[in-house]
Amino acid sequence: MNRCALEGELFAMPICYDRVTMSQLAQADADRAKVDEPEEIIRIKTRRNTTFAILISSAVAVGGLIFFTHTIQAQDKSINPSTAYASTATVPAKELTGGPWLNTFKNAPVTFASRKGKVTIVHFWTFGCINCKHNLAAYARCQEQFAKKEVQIIGVPTPEFSEEKVTSSVRQRVKELGITYPVLVDTSGQNWNRWNQRYWPTVYLIDKQGRIRYNWEGELEYDGNHGEAIMAHHVEELLKEPAMN
Repeated sequence: MNRCALEGELFAMPICYDRVTMSQLAQADADRAKVDEPEEIIRIKTRRNTTFAILISSAVAVGGLIFFTHTIQAQDKSINPSTAYASTATVPAKELTGGPWLNTFKNAPVTFASRKGKVTIVHFWTFGCINCKHNLAAYARCQEQFAKKEVQIIGVPTPEFSEEKVTSSVRQRVKELGITYPVLVDTSGQNWNRWNQRYWPTVYLIDKQGRIRYNWEGELEYDGNHGEAIMAHHVEELLKEPAMN
């Protein structure tokens, strides 16, 4: 797995992604060219590959901010509930497995089966990702806003680096960051794989029937996208739906 979008990087993207970067591919191509091509051709190809990598990286950065089930967005980026981000897909959420669990009664797991009739928010993150940290305040506000309506947030930290695989380190960071909602330590990445995860951070909204209705990949507020308000709006919509069809 490869992390990008570190704070302060040139062309930093608002997501961290699980794939080889285009810049690495461009460099590898340039290195191969040095074996048997004239220096001038090498310089031309290197410039070409670097430009292509920047263009692709920029496109991924923009694309990573969009709900994958949504196709319409107000041009001024303001929220228009009647047209913006209309959802059509409903995918059953897979139960979260493994552990340990933090911030639950006797460290017991939270299941979607036990939460039928209630709205659940799941976010994948890791404490070494700056983009993930930028979303944490929004989750905390959402937790406070919907606490009386039994909306439950669950954080799933999936590691990339060795330090993030240490449960005691995760527990300490959760405490330092002031996270009080349930956290499932996904040390082996089994939930990341079962949910077909691609990016840090990603947040999912799960309806009263245990179905994934919306998701957001990347920072909620990157480039003025109003992700926090959009998320809250959709939570309100899901709360109005009947518990069972």
